[in-house]
Amino acid sequence: MENKNILVTGGAGAVGTNLIEALIERGNKVQSWDNYSAGKVDNHIAGANYSPISTIQSSEAMVDSFDLVYHLGEYSKVVPSYDEIRNVFNYNILGSFNLLEACKRLNVPIVYAGSSTKLSYPGELHSPYSFFKSTIAKLVQGYGDWYGLKYNICYFYNVFGPRTDTWGNEWQSVINIFKDQREAEQSLTITGDGTQRRDFTHVDDIIQGLLLAGDNIRNDEFQLGTGKDYSILEIAAAFDHHVEFIPARRGDRPKGLADISHTKEVLGYNPTVDVIDYIKSL
Repeated sequence: MENKNILVTGGAGAVGTNLIEALIERGNKVQSWDNYSAGKVDNHIAGANYSPISTIQSSEAMVDSFDLVYHLGEYSKVVPSYDEIRNVFNYNILGSFNLLEACKRLNVPIVYAGSSTKLSYPGELHSPYSFFKSTIAKLVQGYGDWYGLKYNICYFYNVFGPRTDTWGNEWQSVINIFKDQREAEQSLTITGDGTQRRDFTHVDDIIQGLLLAGDNIRNDEFQLGTGKDYSILEIAAAFDHHVEFIPARRGDRPKGLADISHTKEVLGYNPTVDVIDYIKSL
């Protein structure tokens, strides 16, 4: 995929920033929309065009067509979603619906970043975040069936690596939380008993999967992980630092492991970074 005109929603966010960098390196023209509720101006990549646009404004904002849309710009925090359900609805349901309508009108294919929560226990009713994300994934599929919209859906698993501190504060990834705590000589705070397991995926591998999905639009679903999981206790042990146990948080699922067999077979996806090796490299 090169010399294309591509829109990235959430382009100033953690994954969006890394994706835009890769798209620019490929020689594409890239437009970013971001409402900066989580994205950062500091994340802007030279060569891309940035607009402070919410996907809610898609009907008016998408005047010209694009060759492809990467839709990453949604509310992305599980635990706070219980208290911020109106924001989740506005950003995920209303915003995504308006974007899909614009893509339908202009016949633009879309790569949607779904929630891996729906693929693991306890499913789409796990939280407002996972419910609305699951609903939009079904809506994307519906637009494919009803209106011939071309799409792929990619499910991310626990992204870590460069620029992923965009999420900030206590809601960023456990890798960044532990890294910051260790650098500050604070105890690593483990929620619950630490036996919850995660498939931790380096952002470079997420970008690899997104680029492959964008190159091969086929109205399909792809899990982007490593196919290997670790407990939070194992992650903490890799940091080799003292720990402190704190109460479990609502919405903190006990497991999340990607099945990447289909992604590897169809797209040639090949994750290369192991989270334990990454931690030791720090």
